[in-house]
Amino acid sequence: MSRLNLTLFGTPRIEIDGQAVHIARRKATALLAYLAVTRQRHSRDALATLLWPEKGQSSARAELRRGLYFINKALGDHWLAADMETIGMNPELNTSSGAALWLDVIEFQQQLKACEKHKHSATETCSDCLPYLETAVDLYTDHFMAGFSLPDCPAYDEWQFFQAEELRGQLASAQLRLSSFYSSASMQDFETAIRYARRWLALDPLHEPAHQHLMALYVSAGQKAAALRQYEVCRQ
Repeated sequence: MSRLNLTLFGTPRIEIDGQAVHIARRKATALLAYLAVTRQRHSRDALATLLWPEKGQSSARAELRRGLYFINKALGDHWLAADMETIGMNPELNTSSGAALWLDVIEFQQQLKACEKHKHSATETCSDCLPYLETAVDLYTDHFMAGFSLPDCPAYDEWQFFQAEELRGQLASAQLRLSSFYSSASMQDFETAIRYARRWLALDPLHEPAHQHLMALYVSAGQKAAALRQYEVCRQ
């Protein structure tokens, strides 16, 4: 079975069966990412307007066709499903097509969603949640499509921004749940709790609640000097 790995935490990276693949056009890469993340079919007109807003409809649709050509040239023609009016990822992927798509963003969200099956509120954490939360946090190596932008496509940049914000919020929640679990009265593993809190801050150094949480952990662990240093970092 052929396998397409699409990594969107950080600069987009594409692999087929473990081999790196480069798509010649930046907007073709953007198109592939959009189709993979949204997981639905879109009209050609909507995609053309999204990625080539400065062009007329006829020219924009021609550019879209060229984008599809570069995707199919780099990946093969069985990953996308396109007709005269709509385009999406092949709905038979991961089923009977002999090809599988793995997307780190979707895997991240599925790991978090697995915790919802446990019999507690969404803000609580049980021991069964840990492997899912830890796997999700490990997948989040950088912010969504960090370093990738299309300055001439404001609608696409807006979509990318809100996707990044949603994922950042989900990461913050997962980091907080892990840190709180390990620092709970039953665990008191402050070293692990602090490690997760520091990883949270490393990805979002301007997030004041994360600073506050880390300071509280240092105090609970008896590291008052570290708490004061963290306060100074936050203040600066």
